[in-house]
Amino acid sequence: MEETPSPQTSSPLVLIVDDDDARRYMLARTLRLAGFKTQEAISGHEALTLAQASPDIILMDVRLPDIQGFEVSRRLKGDPATASIPIIQMSASFTSTQDKTRALTGGADGYLIAPVESAELVATLRAALRSRQGAREGARQLESERAARAALETTNAQLLIQVGILENVQDSIIVSDLSGHITYWNRGATQIFGYTSAEMMGQTVALLYPSQSPEELATGLSRIFVTGEFSGEWLGRRKDGSEVWVTVRTLLMRSNEGEPIGFIGVSRDVTEVRRLRADALRRAELAQQLVGIVSHDLRSPLSAITLAAEACARRAGEDVTQQRMLTRIRSSAERMTRMVRDLLDFTQASMGGGIPLHPQPIDLHELARQVVEEVQFAHPGRMIRLECEGEGTGALDADRIAQVLTNLLNNALHYGTPDIPVTLRSTGRASTLQLSVHNLGAPIPPEDLESLFEPMRRGAATTDSAQRSIGLGLFIVEHLVRAHGGTVQVHSTREEGTTFTVRVPRNP
Repeated sequence: MEETPSPQTSSPLVLIVDDDDARRYMLARTLRLAGFKTQEAISGHEALTLAQASPDIILMDVRLPDIQGFEVSRRLKGDPATASIPIIQMSASFTSTQDKTRALTGGADGYLIAPVESAELVATLRAALRSRQGAREGARQLESERAARAALETTNAQLLIQVGILENVQDSIIVSDLSGHITYWNRGATQIFGYTSAEMMGQTVALLYPSQSPEELATGLSRIFVTGEFSGEWLGRRKDGSEVWVTVRTLLMRSNEGEPIGFIGVSRDVTEVRRLRADALRRAELAQQLVGIVSHDLRSPLSAITLAAEACARRAGEDVTQQRMLTRIRSSAERMTRMVRDLLDFTQASMGGGIPLHPQPIDLHELARQVVEEVQFAHPGRMIRLECEGEGTGALDADRIAQVLTNLLNNALHYGTPDIPVTLRSTGRASTLQLSVHNLGAPIPPEDLESLFEPMRRGAATTDSAQRSIGLGLFIVEHLVRAHGGTVQVHSTREEGTTFTVRVPRNP
């Protein structure tokens, strides 16, 4: 009965190669008692096969029935899969110095002369295993060092790329320590402030912003500790003494452990942007003031002209010539009044203030009838057809909706075929009110449709220069409809004519 080896946390596996059953048994028993695990082979070919499973060490007799141990060792050491397995050769007949030399030069890691004492056998195997373990550790360490070097080289390459990117960014990138002393300065910072990196390394950012006291800067940095970042516009000073406005975004940098280690600030020169913004604001304010003054001063004389023309028309009696002249005067004055109103609305819309509305309960159908009568009176030779459908009540600004309808009807009469009526449809639906103005005539060119609602745009089909407006009608129509929460659309073909459709909520 074979003895059971003492349990080991990690028992090395020894492949015993010997064709002598008794010697192989004794070797296996001795090694198991010493804490080894064993596997046995009785020939060189069997040893070559079992070695593919990578035992920890091979104990092999030189004299084997098929292949000498010298040759088995040579083959095992020549195979990359088994080359690292330690081989201890043992023989009772090959005992000369020449035999030992042949074994060791053939790849064996040790040579024992049988019979061998148990202690010497175990010590030799353990020494060979320690040597192998040391070689493995060395190889692992070498591989780890190679991997670390490769990772470091990759990181350095990435850092070089990142540094190159940062250097070529046009924005200013400045890194400082927690006290505000500069530790990194890119080329963009030089372009904005004029200082070189060598001049600024170790300096404080206070040099760039003399308008702020050191206490204000220190307070700002302390605030970033709490908020994590700061964004704003600062007035700085270049190396040549000139002022520069920059947008600044400063972030708190932290270590891998989360500890604050410094600040990174990204800045962009906005001096020219601020100048252009200020110029545009001044021009807009001037334009608004000019339009306001002109429109205010024009309204009074225009009202006087309109009233005087109406009074004269009542006194002219049956004089057709005078009636025609007075009608022309009143029509021109009303057109000028609309132009002034359009200028005011355009200024308000362009300045972003929006066109004010005063919605009240109205009947859209009744409002449409009133507008048709007014426009028809101004165009006595033309015909306007009104069609009403559904419930027309809603909450709208009556004056502004009348303005929309007047603009659309005047456009339709101006561009439509003279002897064919213009049609206005007023339709009430469940939650919306709809107005559509249709005329037959030359369609709107496709290239004009995209810019139709832009200001100062006129179609190519205008004829009489005396009837031209200033090109704000449709721009204002769209803004008025949008102010009501609605939409305006246009459909224009040669066969179907041109239709402008306005949809607004019944109760916005």
